[in-house]
Amino acid sequence: MSDSTTQRVWADILIVAVSVIILSGSLWVWLAAAPISREAVFLATTIALIISLVLVVNVAILILLRLQRRISHLERTIASSSSGAQIPSEQVIVVTLNNTERRIINRLEENGGEMAQDELRRTTGLSKSTLSVALSALERKSLVVRVAHGRTKTVRLRSNLRR
Repeated sequence: MSDSTTQRVWADILIVAVSVIILSGSLWVWLAAAPISREAVFLATTIALIISLVLVVNVAILILLRLQRRISHLERTIASSSSGAQIPSEQVIVVTLNNTERRIINRLEENGGEMAQDELRRTTGLSKSTLSVALSALERKSLVVRVAHGRTKTVRLRSNLRR
């Protein structure tokens, strides 16, 4: 991280800590003043508590907006760097898989990268609907392709898939 990013992170942490301390103090004063019958003291502490809550909400919104700005900046940087550049012949794509998807990929690799969907269902022990949902997710991730043969489907690993 750069020095300015580190400073911003510490500023965010400091703002959050100060707002939590103020909120805690206001809450303590409010609870201490609750049994007192004087309405003015109770009203003043209630107002202080409300102001503290607003401060905490504002700090949370500030941090969320700052994070959103950082993410937008990263997306713009990635888009600008990939739009003008040629796609390299070997591209690294990181894909996260859940256990079901991993089990399907492993079973396909064990069988040469291609299996009938019904056979895949039997060997993995998954229900039809679970397998269908998982295969749809794997297709969205461009890891497998389903080819229809009449009423049956064959599931194939993409040829460029590497670990």
